[in-house]
Amino acid sequence: MKRIIVAACAALLIGGCAVQAPPNTFVVTPELLQQRQLETRRYDGTKEADLLSASSNVLQDLGFNLENSESRLGVLTASKQRDATNAGEFAVALVVALLGGGVTATSKDQVIRVALVVRPMNDGNGKASESSHLVRVTFQRIVRRTNGTTYAETLKSEELYRDFYERLSKSVFLEAHKI
Repeated sequence: MKRIIVAACAALLIGGCAVQAPPNTFVVTPELLQQRQLETRRYDGTKEADLLSASSNVLQDLGFNLENSESRLGVLTASKQRDATNAGEFAVALVVALLGGGVTATSKDQVIRVALVVRPMNDGNGKASESSHLVRVTFQRIVRRTNGTTYAETLKSEELYRDFYERLSKSVFLEAHKI
């Protein structure tokens, strides 16, 4: 009898820890679709291994250090550290301090992280194609502030993604022709 009561209490406690997702968490918005289109490109006539190799070359050329690579899954991650000081942010902090508002935290440094995934396209019959692939890359930054706090954000600059994919297309061409 004690075991049943203990089991029932444990079930209630565990059930009480369940967290519900906020409403509309998984709703696909037009902004989300637009961002996904910005982050994704299709490559035809190129093997997955060649796309991964070309992608890693581009990331290294851009100053990123490769952290993880899982070629069987088509995944690469990389990062680089950069200064995050901003003259405008510093000027505002200085004005606030001069007006007696105290010390205002400013951005200090940042880690820019990249996640890249290569996956085969479906051929229309539910089978994965060997020569058509989708490449999706995302850039995030984690900024450390002078007061020790951090914040993270996804970078959404069209120019950033356009530049990456232009470089990747050139690298894919060079890989394909063994130049």
